[in-house]
Amino acid sequence: MIMLKNQFLFLIIFLYFGIFRETIILAEEISSSAAEHSGREIRKHWSTEIPLDESAIKQSGIRRLESKHLILYTDLAGSKQVDELPKLFDQLIPFLCNYFELNPQNYETFKVEGFLINDFEKFKSSGAVRQVPNLRNGYALRCRIWVRNPDSEYYRRHLLLHEGVHAFMGYAFGFWGPPWYREGTAELLGTHRLENESLTLGYFPKSRYELSGWGRIDLVRGDLTKNHLRTIKEVFELESEDYDENRAYGWSWAFAVFCENHPRYRTAFRQIAWKLNGVPADIAKRFLALLIKKVQNEQPEWNPQEIIDHLDNDWLDFITNLDYDYDFERTRIDYNKNALPISLPETQFQIRADKGWQSSGVRLERGKTYCFTASGRFQLAEKPKIWYSEPNGVTLRYYRGTPIGTLLATLIPDQEEYFLAKEGTSGIGFAIPQKIGLGKIWTADISGELFFRVNDFPSELSDNIGDVTVKITLP
Repeated sequence: MIMLKNQFLFLIIFLYFGIFRETIILAEEISSSAAEHSGREIRKHWSTEIPLDESAIKQSGIRRLESKHLILYTDLAGSKQVDELPKLFDQLIPFLCNYFELNPQNYETFKVEGFLINDFEKFKSSGAVRQVPNLRNGYALRCRIWVRNPDSEYYRRHLLLHEGVHAFMGYAFGFWGPPWYREGTAELLGTHRLENESLTLGYFPKSRYELSGWGRIDLVRGDLTKNHLRTIKEVFELESEDYDENRAYGWSWAFAVFCENHPRYRTAFRQIAWKLNGVPADIAKRFLALLIKKVQNEQPEWNPQEIIDHLDNDWLDFITNLDYDYDFERTRIDYNKNALPISLPETQFQIRADKGWQSSGVRLERGKTYCFTASGRFQLAEKPKIWYSEPNGVTLRYYRGTPIGTLLATLIPDQEEYFLAKEGTSGIGFAIPQKIGLGKIWTADISGELFFRVNDFPSELSDNIGDVTVKITLP
């Protein structure tokens, strides 16, 4: 269970919003074909690879396995799990071509030399690791990759695929980009599920027991329990040396999977790969510019800062609720540009039990008092038996310290009001909502759009059925 202190979250929210209130570079016209052309030009200037001493490698007790896209050298004994790795690696290349919108015919002859290492001294004596400065888990250099053999079969494949993504991107584009992007993308695309010799790449795990040795979600959740929540800006600022610890991989993966699974952010995130030259800050601004351009093409009513604010809000909601089998579809938040202050003596609307935060379509105004009442009976689970709840929740089970089924509300402040709230005030931002239950009198500390949700685990919304009827009256 993620427990975060209100004062800490207040600080995060009100430092966090407005982080990108600066000039954003204009979105450039980019394409996958232009990116590939740039990659070909860069490859012309690559230095010649240090040739391998095949005889010394063989004498060191290192085996050579080969498939279409991978030559794998390893000192591990022959087994199905090891010997199938090159053919599994072959499934990565067409997947990456499709993901980055590249012509697969251009990568028919693309080949990686990989080194899967159990006894480092064997590879050192054969000269096969002379290019590697420090091998903790994995390393990639042009079309060569090195991986230290871990205890887990899953994690062995994961590291090989992760480094394979680096090798492919370097070959295709000539650049990997800043750490948050290159490591986040490699983590995103290398996370997988193996079934009947077929890989599902870019996989989101359903339980912590599914991907042995991986643990990215647990790393992020561990930081959250210590109040170490990274804003998007802090993810962008990760340096190469931060990746000496796996938690940096966890945060980069989290941002990548967040973007990949949200239709508003997916295209901009993928297209960063087409223009990776420049300093790290430029890549972050390029992503934001691509995002603004895409959203405004579809929803021209949103201004650039509102789009960035939505990104901030969505990230905060996602990261504070991150869990296995996270339901990206039902937790997606839609904002209402036309939300208006309450003018009638009574306003009523329905809140679905099977979705995350939902806009009420109204705004509360700072300093005004509102009376909330809620009613309805809805389903929270169907197995092992049906659980019903009313808006005050079911105290047999809790999520984030509150009974599941409890009606919650929160305000997303108007742009000009982010810094007017009082420290420690709940009900502002998705991470620190108000508990409404069956009813509440609420004096708004800030003006903003009003959202509601029924409290439940983000992985357990699909079997919820029913609605809550919410009435708001003006005293």
